[in-house]
This record gives sequence, C-alpha cells and structure tokens, in this order.
Amino acid sequence: MKVPAMEGSQFWSFADVEERLVEAMRLWWHVEGAGWPFASDGPWHLIGEDRTWDWDLDRRPDVRVPKLPLSREQMRRRDEATAWLRHAPDRDRRLVVLGVTALAAGRKRVPFRALLRPMGLRTGAEGLRKRYSRAINAICQVLNTAEMRA
Repeated sequence: MKVPAMEGSQFWSFADVEERLVEAMRLWWHVEGAGWPFASDGPWHLIGEDRTWDWDLDRRPDVRVPKLPLSREQMRRRDEATAWLRHAPDRDRRLVVLGVTALAAGRKRVPFRALLRPMGLRTGAEGLRKRYSRAINAICQVLNTAEMRA
C-alpha cells in the first residue's frame, strides 16, 4: 500500500500522528457542508451552525459569517492524515475517529469510558485505550517504515 508523501525526512511519534489526526478533524469541520469521511454514522446533525452577529450585514442574527476556504496546503495535510486511517486495523478505525473527535473538540485526553457505549460495549475502557494506542502505533509504524524506504 502506498503512503502519501510526507514532509521531509521525519520520524512519526504517537503524539505527532495523533496531533495531525486532530488537525485533520478540525479541518474537516471547517469545510462547508463536509464531514469527516470515516464517521458518516456519527451524530453530525446535532452539531449546530456557528451563528454570529455581523454588524455590517443589517444586524440580523440569521446571517452567518462565511468561512474562508482551506488553502491547498491545508487540504493536502487534511487528506494525507485522513488517508492514514487505512493503516489502522479495520475494527479500530471507528475508535480512533471517536477519540480524535473528542480531542479536536477540546478534551485533554480521550474519554475511553465515554466511548464504551458508542463502540457497543458495556465494560472495557482499558481495553479501548489499548486498542486506540495500538491503532495509532500501527499508523506510526507504516509511516516510519515508508520514511526509511524513501
């Protein structure tokens, strides 16, 4: 499987990969009408629009401030990080997306106990933490192996 081109020669740590996935999630949220492609079953309909007063446009609260489009570099980074999920085990992709979503929403740590229900489990928060770590490490291994070959 081909890995997308990466910046220079870099060693990808767990924190680096997790940070880039969080960045990609936030960039997906930024795009008008788009959603994270791996979480189509998520509750995106519950996320409200960002409505603000625009004092230059008739002072109506129903006028939304337009979002600036993403730069080519932002789109490249978003798509590159999103593609990395293919390297995580199939059964753990949803877990990674849920964890990254929590981090992108401002959580300091992934709330594994809160992810039990969305993952269809009653117990096993520690098991989810291990699966999440192994999935991110699987991505790291593929990225670092590709770097060594390049």
